[in-house]
Amino acid sequence: MKLFTTPFIVAIILILGSTMSSFSQDLDSTAKIDSLSNVYAEHVNTKPQEAKNAALLWLEECRRLDLKIQEARALYALGNLGNITGDYKSTIKYTNETITLLKESNIKKGLAACYNILASAYKSLGEYPKSIDNFMECLSYSRLTNNQAQEANAYQNIATLYLLQKDYKKSAENLDRAANLYRAIGDDDGVLTTLFNFANIMKEQGKFDQARKHYQTVLGYRLKEGNKAVVAYVNINLSQMLVLEEKCEEAVVTLKKTLALLEELKFNSDIAIVLNDLGLCETKLGHTKSAINYFQRALAIGEKQSLLHYKSDIYKNLAQLYQKENNYKKALEFYQKGVTSVANQNSIDKEKYVVKIQERYETELKEARIQLLEKEQKLSEAELQKVELTVKRQRLIRNALIAGFILVFTILIILRLSYVKRLRIQKELSFQQEKNAKQKISEMMKDHKLSVIERYQEGQDEERSRLAREIHDGIGSDLASIKIAFEHYTEQYKEDAQSKRIATAIDNACVDVRSLSHQLHPLPFSKIGFTSFLGDFVDQISKKSDLKIQTFFFPEEDIDKLPDELLADAYRIVQELINNILKHAEAKKVDVQLTKHTDHLNIVINDDGKGFQKNKKQGIGLRNIKERLQKLKGTLEIDSSPGHGTSITIDIPIN
Repeated sequence: MKLFTTPFIVAIILILGSTMSSFSQDLDSTAKIDSLSNVYAEHVNTKPQEAKNAALLWLEECRRLDLKIQEARALYALGNLGNITGDYKSTIKYTNETITLLKESNIKKGLAACYNILASAYKSLGEYPKSIDNFMECLSYSRLTNNQAQEANAYQNIATLYLLQKDYKKSAENLDRAANLYRAIGDDDGVLTTLFNFANIMKEQGKFDQARKHYQTVLGYRLKEGNKAVVAYVNINLSQMLVLEEKCEEAVVTLKKTLALLEELKFNSDIAIVLNDLGLCETKLGHTKSAINYFQRALAIGEKQSLLHYKSDIYKNLAQLYQKENNYKKALEFYQKGVTSVANQNSIDKEKYVVKIQERYETELKEARIQLLEKEQKLSEAELQKVELTVKRQRLIRNALIAGFILVFTILIILRLSYVKRLRIQKELSFQQEKNAKQKISEMMKDHKLSVIERYQEGQDEERSRLAREIHDGIGSDLASIKIAFEHYTEQYKEDAQSKRIATAIDNACVDVRSLSHQLHPLPFSKIGFTSFLGDFVDQISKKSDLKIQTFFFPEEDIDKLPDELLADAYRIVQELINNILKHAEAKKVDVQLTKHTDHLNIVINDDGKGFQKNKKQGIGLRNIKERLQKLKGTLEIDSSPGHGTSITIDIPIN
């Protein structure tokens, strides 16, 4: 199971970057350092080897120029990269060097991020006591520096530790804390990461359908971003669910694709996880030799990366396979290694527990000594009190006079403050009443505008309905009569080519009239199926023009179940946008995507046309769409520039 947190590199670069103003160096060297850091940030999740090479050159240049803060940034970048690629030993090495540099420079900002990835590395190596210690350090520095992002990251990582212990309730509680902090600071990427870890909880509880839904949501966003690292992590978990569901043949195909991506990224620790899962699948499919090969490859990586908690499982799996092959010598050898690995892991936790007990004992001893010193101090103070008693009596009269004066002065101040406060409250009340009146007027104007829009759109719909009836009952009926009369008239000329062409033209006209009638005023979508009807409309547009239109509905069944009024507005919006593209965009390809979320319907339409300037005066079509969305309380976003096509995103609330 692969667990991950929000990438920290951007945060630490911003944090440490704020201290760089005191270091003025040669401009060319600074530009080189900035260039290397940009190369690292660009390739960290897609081409880790290129990112590592850039970070090493970055570090070398900083040490040459003796730039301590920049050196800390470069070291942190290398530690973060090790955490992503699974080289946890390098993460521990570089991150500890970063912490040392920051503390020597008396810089607290950035320490929270360092302790966070350090704890993540120890967690991945199975050293959970060290991991939790570093997470607590991260929380401490996050609160000290008011770094809500790193505090959220720490809660998220602590949640993964509880998940490993199968304490799903505490895991979910920590994820909720993290998600609330991410929302407070507007970190959508962090919220998406918590969604991934919520999916992990669902998976561990056996709620595969819910988990798969969350994974697919995360996968969709990460594919758009081109974040190969997270795409690989999601696919690992999706494949593991197939293994748990004993869909081994399907799992093998998915795991091999994921393995190819991980090998491209050189994520060694994750490769070991996938190889282990492939070994399990091949074991269940009865392919013993292939399973042994996968386990051996996983073991080689696990030993190199010191992955204790994975090694013990692989040893056990190999022992069982060799036992099936009647190779009892190797079976016993791997069984003993597995037992030793588990014992070593347990001994680490035990040693940590003993250290904790010793710390508590020493703390209690110190507290006892402090209590003795306090008692001795109290005895000395009792003798001093006798001497001070005489002095206090002399001071008592003087203090009484001073207190009386202060009391009178205080009363006068309180009366003055009370009067000023009453004046301020009256002024604020008057201002609030004026503000409420203005707000009420604004709401009334808004309601009136919405009412006008609704009446206008109702009039449009009624006119469309009337035109649809006129076309269907008038022109449609006339064409049908002409068709029947022509067929009767040409009965004796059935084989005549000219007659066939005219008959075909009449049929096409009938189809076009019926289609136009339905587009102007379609039947209730609950009867005809919204996605099917919209698909037919798109197909007709594609046939009549050079425009290639692709549609995506997810999930189709849930979209078709939406209220007819909402679907009618959605249909008009899509129809208006496609007509606009046909008239103005000069596009060759259009993608139409409708996605139903829990509380809203999302519509995304992309074209490869000529685009337009955002500040250009908008036509009637877009104005109609905006008025319709205003009635629905929906939102519209347009992303376009000349020569680069147009992307339109619309969200319509469901409730």
